[in-house]
Amino acid sequence: MFIEVIVPGPWWHPLTYEFSEPCSRGIRLIVPVRGSERVAFATGLSEGSPPSGDFRIQKAIRVLDTSPPLGWELFETAARLGRHFLCGFGEALKSVAPGKIISGKEMDVFPEINAPAGKFSEETCDAPNFADRMKFYTEMIGRDTGRVLALFPEKETARLFWKQLSEDLKQQSLCWTSNSGPAAMENWVRTRRGEVRVVVGSPAAVFAPLPSMETVIVDDEGNPSYRSRRFPFIHGRIAAGSRAQLWGSRFVLGGGVPSSRSYFRNPRRCPESPGERVIFVDIGKSRNLMVPGVQTPLPVSDSALKRTQSVVAGKKTVLWILDRKGYAGAVTCDECGRIMVCASCGLPVRWDDSEGFFSCGFCGETRSRSETCPFCGGISLQGLKPGLESLQKIGENFLGDNYPVFTWHADISKAASERKAIVRGLSSGGLIVGSRKSLELCDHLSIDLVCWLDADSAVNSPFYDARSAAFRMIWESAWRGKDHSTRTILVQSRVPGMGWQKGLSIGWDHFWRVELDERKELSLPPWKYLLEIKNIGKNKPNVKKLMISSGLECLDPDPTGDILWIRCENLSKARKSLEPLFRISESAKGFPRISLWAD
Repeated sequence: MFIEVIVPGPWWHPLTYEFSEPCSRGIRLIVPVRGSERVAFATGLSEGSPPSGDFRIQKAIRVLDTSPPLGWELFETAARLGRHFLCGFGEALKSVAPGKIISGKEMDVFPEINAPAGKFSEETCDAPNFADRMKFYTEMIGRDTGRVLALFPEKETARLFWKQLSEDLKQQSLCWTSNSGPAAMENWVRTRRGEVRVVVGSPAAVFAPLPSMETVIVDDEGNPSYRSRRFPFIHGRIAAGSRAQLWGSRFVLGGGVPSSRSYFRNPRRCPESPGERVIFVDIGKSRNLMVPGVQTPLPVSDSALKRTQSVVAGKKTVLWILDRKGYAGAVTCDECGRIMVCASCGLPVRWDDSEGFFSCGFCGETRSRSETCPFCGGISLQGLKPGLESLQKIGENFLGDNYPVFTWHADISKAASERKAIVRGLSSGGLIVGSRKSLELCDHLSIDLVCWLDADSAVNSPFYDARSAAFRMIWESAWRGKDHSTRTILVQSRVPGMGWQKGLSIGWDHFWRVELDERKELSLPPWKYLLEIKNIGKNKPNVKKLMISSGLECLDPDPTGDILWIRCENLSKARKSLEPLFRISESAKGFPRISLWAD
């Protein structure tokens, strides 16, 4: 008989093999592929007889399992995600299944997983403060007796939620924040055996193999951390929602600010707003503080300085946020005016004064700060805009020796000991200068004042969702952590309190109404899907022609680059047009990589 299998990899279509007996869907086999042996997953018997022609159907070599190791639901989830995210069933399996399963290692015989009995439902929890949402989730988990998957966008928030569970609930639960290392595989096996009732985790836990799921919680569901940064670019919220639908689960979307798609599907009122706690300051009327070696001064308003001085004198903590790491966010040549770029990826480099070099924030490549301009040979290199290292020097000069100044951003070690040292150091007041990542310190410190020193820079990104990302960050700073109700948020801007900033004091429902109207005019998500196609190389003209002939709107943002954008209302139409590029016969040309933007 003939069976169809999916090989984990870039091909979208199944392969057909001859075998002596039928194989259950999801069973692993070893099959020959182009002279080598590969692990494959059975999808079922081939429909009808294979087409005739000048070829020979090979025989599958052997079966690895007596029962499907993933169970029916995770296997179907991979199939759904492969279709939705245009990465193919095989690539989705590599994300859903542990490496041990993909590589063909021997697995235990797991219990059969029964079909779901529940009816899918969806609800929201729009409490702006995390502590209120934690209480809601904890009560829900305590009342229910079924299995629960609770996802949080950061490892730290997942651990924070797990730690506050009762001892009884902790005995039934597992905190899952990583998919690497021996402990991760042990967690996977325990969960698959049914030894765990509740899985609490970061996005890494989205494919935890619970043998049933009565409740699925996705907290801060609009957080970009749920989108995978590695190919295939699967979104954790969508993956969790797909699993909840398959199980017939209660699906809870929580957060301080809903995602555009959540609000688009369910327009609703913001339950609470910070009101007068948000203060807008005209950055054009600020003091321009010069930094040695940096071309542009850093504007800091008198209001920010006076309020900082008052709060710190009261032995409390202030947070200054500037989303530019290093001493300067970019480096320019004073002689020819050109901006220094990374030799590997072509993006602007930043000046890391503490390390004595220029570095690329994207690929990490470094070069000596003493080097001359690669364009004109000039020796007068200077920073373009001040970064966090500059801001720290400004803070230290402003506060003197009486109060400590700490720095916190994504490149700093996340060790708990470092956070504890900062908390101890700020026991009598002080200042933290940091990127948006420093907001996590609100979970450990009582912060009375947060100053966004350049709110406009967050919306200067070329991405269509730049405004919503900026709004989300500033809104979060008003509600996150301890004593948030007395916290003041100071926003320095060239258009203070105007445009997208209005919603910061009114509510996110006002922001989303205006934002979605603008996106509708421009046919942007969530009104339409955006696809980014990369890794097409010399095949770009053919791919572009294929997309246009299929009636898809094809955009070419860089005629000399390796990228195309597709805008469409229906993913099935795009999928059908792209299928020919992902046949096994196309292997020699390489396979495109597709990113889906849906909200």
